[in-house]
Amino acid sequence: MGAPSFKECIAADVSNVFLNRLEFADTHTVNGKKMAVLVDENELLERDKAKLGTHADGVYKSRRLIYVAQVDFGPRPAIKAVLTLDGRAYRVTDCTAEAGILAIELEAAKT
Repeated sequence: MGAPSFKECIAADVSNVFLNRLEFADTHTVNGKKMAVLVDENELLERDKAKLGTHADGVYKSRRLIYVAQVDFGPRPAIKAVLTLDGRAYRVTDCTAEAGILAIELEAAKT
């Protein structure tokens, strides 16, 4: 058996590096399943600045940007789908997949 391929190395890095619970990620419950999740509110602020070209204080409390391993989460969620994060309901506003990681942008679902 030869050396692992680049894709295999990237796949291993998803949980061993990017979503490592000892370094970056924490354990959260997503749709009733515990998994490694990286919550990144700074990137959400940067995305908003890029969209608006300005900074608006006070509008970020009900929004989250999370990174999860696609192998743990499953298929990409549909835009407007409801997702629960630690028991709180959110609506998916954007989702991208790259190298086995899903970046899911959420906003609090109205009840």
